Amino acid sequence: MGFDWPFSPVWLALGAFVFLFALFFHGRSLLEATVPRFAWKLIGLRALAGGVFLLLLVRPYLETDEPATNEFRLLALADLSGSMDVRDDRGGLKRIEQVSPHLDWSNSDSWVSRQMAKYGKVEKLGFAQDASRLRSRSWGRPELGEKTALGDVLESALQDSEDQSPLGSVVVFTDGRNNSGKPVLEVAKGYRIRGIPVNVVGVGKIKPMGDLSVRFSERKPKAVAKEELLLKCEATNLFAQPVETSVRLSLGEKVLQEIPLKLKTGETRSISFSPLKPKSAGPQRYRIEIVTPSGDADPSNDVDSLLVLVKPPDRFLTLYMSNRVQPLYPFVKRVLADEERFEFRSLVRLSEQVFHAFGDEMKPGYPEDPSFWMDYDSVILDMETLTDLNATLVDSLKDFVQKKGGGLLLFGPTEKGRELLGGLVPAKEVERILAKDNLSLVTLEEPLFRPEDNVDEMKPFLPGRLPGFFVKEQNPAARGVVVSRANGRSVLVVQAYGAGKVGYWGVPHDWRRSMSDEDGAREFRKFWQSLVQWLGTGGEDRLKIEENEKPFLRGGETPLGVEALGSDFEPSMDAMVKARVMGPDGFEKTVQLYPEGSVAGRYAGSFRPTQPGAYEVRYELTFPDGEALERESYLRVSESGEEAVDVSYAERDLKMLAKLTGGEFLPVSKLSEGWEPAFAEILPTVRKRHSLSDAWLFFVVLFLVAGIEWVMRRQVGLR
Repeated sequence: MGFDWPFSPVWLALGAFVFLFALFFHGRSLLEATVPRFAWKLIGLRALAGGVFLLLLVRPYLETDEPATNEFRLLALADLSGSMDVRDDRGGLKRIEQVSPHLDWSNSDSWVSRQMAKYGKVEKLGFAQDASRLRSRSWGRPELGEKTALGDVLESALQDSEDQSPLGSVVVFTDGRNNSGKPVLEVAKGYRIRGIPVNVVGVGKIKPMGDLSVRFSERKPKAVAKEELLLKCEATNLFAQPVETSVRLSLGEKVLQEIPLKLKTGETRSISFSPLKPKSAGPQRYRIEIVTPSGDADPSNDVDSLLVLVKPPDRFLTLYMSNRVQPLYPFVKRVLADEERFEFRSLVRLSEQVFHAFGDEMKPGYPEDPSFWMDYDSVILDMETLTDLNATLVDSLKDFVQKKGGGLLLFGPTEKGRELLGGLVPAKEVERILAKDNLSLVTLEEPLFRPEDNVDEMKPFLPGRLPGFFVKEQNPAARGVVVSRANGRSVLVVQAYGAGKVGYWGVPHDWRRSMSDEDGAREFRKFWQSLVQWLGTGGEDRLKIEENEKPFLRGGETPLGVEALGSDFEPSMDAMVKARVMGPDGFEKTVQLYPEGSVAGRYAGSFRPTQPGAYEVRYELTFPDGEALERESYLRVSESGEEAVDVSYAERDLKMLAKLTGGEFLPVSKLSEGWEPAFAEILPTVRKRHSLSDAWLFFVVLFLVAGIEWVMRRQVGLR
């Protein structure tokens, strides 16, 4: 302690003497003017105030030795390796997400901001195999899956301290994984020799590690629409202890079945799901998922998907619907109802309130349920009936064709059909024909018949003196199948629409062919059975997705590819294709796919997955005519490298590192903003002088003394 009095001490002594002399005579006058006990109190207060005033005049100060913050470094290291990108708890924060708030220099209340305010500067580095300055974009580096070289980074920091300002303390935020470079404890000896503590903030949890996986054991099951489908899978437990879990089977968003399991260590169990009955033919993607415990090492094998190609049923359920009695109906009914391959139902309106209903469960009245159509494989519909149906039922008819893949044969004038169904009707405009004589027609082999059907020998005709329709204008994607021999104009046009098929038939009096002769009856039967069967089988898969059972690697470019066919079943080069990718941790990205010149109709693109696990890909194709197709697929993404093999928390090694160097260890969950790391015992210091006259305590004492004296003087009547 010293005094910062700028003059000779003699002047200070003289001033004190004058104050005491004045206080002596002032005290005598107080003793004469009032009661002695009050007088002595007032004298004491005056003496205290004078002493404080004299103390402020001499300006006392204290000198302390404090660390020279500009001559040593506080180094903060954040682990940015691949193991910091994992979650220790399902649905919890990633390890790196637990670190970043404490090293957020933009937040004045964070730990690093508090240290910067106290020591002036904190050197912040992020490291994996090498160290670099920690920036805001550095927090995404763990997604790259790099190895950890903590030993090399600590040794490099120690060597740099020889040429630059010395290290005062090191704080490391890490999970303790060190799979590259020098051993950490070997480097720690150098820190101990120099007396530099390494403080460790442990990030992670001690928990059992292992792997739980599931996969479809049969990749090509036999599947027929409306028949039982058996799916099997295998679940494997590679944890060191038994695991209770469950396996879920899904189709799209719908969970079909969930089976609980208890697997022993190392056990692989075969699981058979309950038989399924696909309602319609076509591709269907099933998915299985196993519920994994915390510590599962490979999330890519927790989910598996299987594309099942469901074949057409052995029996085709066909509906005939009309709002009037047509001569064609009994002939079509006899051809389809008497054949084992077909199950025929019909609904014909006879009058305002009377209906003819044929077939099991058919009610005599127009349906109201929008899902009415979905039970059928094909529908033969008089377009005049559309005005009798409600709007919801008409809209669901489009879904029946486009989404379910059903077949629809339309006949009659097209005006109402085009108005209510739009482009679903393949014929835009038709011409009504009433010929005097039969008009000869030609049936093309594709797509209804096979070579062995000998369509060249068939003799279809448009009956004379009975109305029929020629197609004047048709959709660009539609094609004629039955055409006039004279002028080539079509009476039967077909097209693909979404997943299904649609046809327009312009010869409603084709029944005359079955009555012409025996050959005509045989041709009539073959024609209608082939047409209905073709409609009921659904179209060719117009959206072919590449299936890859092997997982892709995280962080690399993952290819996306699809082959698209137009509504004419030719490779499409003018579609707009995009893929919406959804994956773990809320990953979502839309990728635009572009034509690949080497293969006609093929569209390709890629994306970079950031996390291991299952990724759902929804492909959306839009064609120039407005038609849209959708299909979903699944990809598996796995980790790569040593960081993915072992992501356990090495708390024991971290505690040894801190203890060996004289630092402190604490888990990140207990780190607070005010936590102080241990510093080296020998640090550069600077001597600082602290003036006591600047302390607010002296001014408070003077204020209190003056106030108390004023109150006491008023009590005894003094001014």
